[in-house]
Amino acid sequence: MWSRGAECRSASLSPVGSKGKKPRKPSHSQHLPKAGTKPDQKRLMHEEHGAILDTMGMGGAGKGAKSAVWIIGAILLVGAIVGLVILTVAMS
Repeated sequence: MWSRGAECRSASLSPVGSKGKKPRKPSHSQHLPKAGTKPDQKRLMHEEHGAILDTMGMGGAGKGAKSAVWIIGAILLVGAIVGLVILTVAMS
């Protein structure tokens, strides 16, 4: 019935229901706001913005780099709109 090399290790087994070994709740647990409330919506939007920045490769960038990207993007957008207006006026 016993296999070769099997030893009885009853002394190394911990007793069932031993207390004090592991906390019921981790000490670093974070309280999340109730679903659907304003704080929850704000937290979700913050996480979504972070995910978008990570997707664009700007997740770890500083505030100055993010501002520069937004300013350059706005200048390109305004330039494209002005160019379309000029082309529309010139063609008519």
